[in-house]
Amino acid sequence: MNHELTEQELTQWKGIITDVLRAFHEICEKYGLTYYAIGGTAIGAVRHQGIIPWDDDIDVGMPRPDFERFMEICRTTDFGDYELVSDETHEAYNLPFPKFCKKNTTLMERADVPCVIGLYIDVFALDATSDDRAEVEVLMHRYKKLQNRHEAICTHSTFAEYIMLLTKPHEWGRFCYKTIGFFFRQRMRRSLLRQMRAICLKYPYGSTHHLINYGGSYMMREVFHSRVVEGEVPVMPFENISIRMLPGFDEYLRGIYGDYMQLPPEEKRASHHTKAYYNLDAREPEDVVIRKVKKG
Repeated sequence: MNHELTEQELTQWKGIITDVLRAFHEICEKYGLTYYAIGGTAIGAVRHQGIIPWDDDIDVGMPRPDFERFMEICRTTDFGDYELVSDETHEAYNLPFPKFCKKNTTLMERADVPCVIGLYIDVFALDATSDDRAEVEVLMHRYKKLQNRHEAICTHSTFAEYIMLLTKPHEWGRFCYKTIGFFFRQRMRRSLLRQMRAICLKYPYGSTHHLINYGGSYMMREVFHSRVVEGEVPVMPFENISIRMLPGFDEYLRGIYGDYMQLPPEEKRASHHTKAYYNLDAREPEDVVIRKVKKG
């Protein structure tokens, strides 16, 4: 199930997540934390001076030491209208990276993941990785395999969907993990998250010439040279605020997207994020939202 935003809702949605980014930026300023716009958010800043017109999310990356400090600050600080959502705060959360959210909004992205949060920005850790590309490929493959297993045990399938996995040999592994996860979900979840974290921390930040966003969507294209983060951090206008960019944002973006200034074909100008249910004006109780989603 995926509900499409109306034009008016998309405008309101973008205003809310831009406000979340503003609050995040102010926290980083207050505590001396480094962050950068990454992915499509960086393209949006360069090409559109804001969110890509057909997009509806914001991504930031933080060097691992700053990321860890940010996580610790969020554990002990009340940010009023904003909160950090992660595997530590929500048992049903299905992602290995956190989201910084607006408390007085409601969002359930997937009907099969009973996790209700607010509108958000994604916060990724940027980690040091091996200078041997073959080793990075092994680490990335292992990380994604663990991530897929984690996602399998976090999703709640109907019995029919669960049994249908047996009809597809390439889904047998997922069937096994969902079966084990049914009985030992939280124990397995913690184990998989520990293993993913161990991969991220294998190389101390600054000890190699390459960085990586293991949680990103582009696999090996998420690897970039550490010179990209060296030098003065540029600031660019973004919607009605200003945000920080990677010093070498052009090299970084070309490594992922190629000619990122070229607009994609019209048929590809669409958001790839699902929305099973949302309320842009208030936070609704989790049980109420889950019940509404089940009813369709």
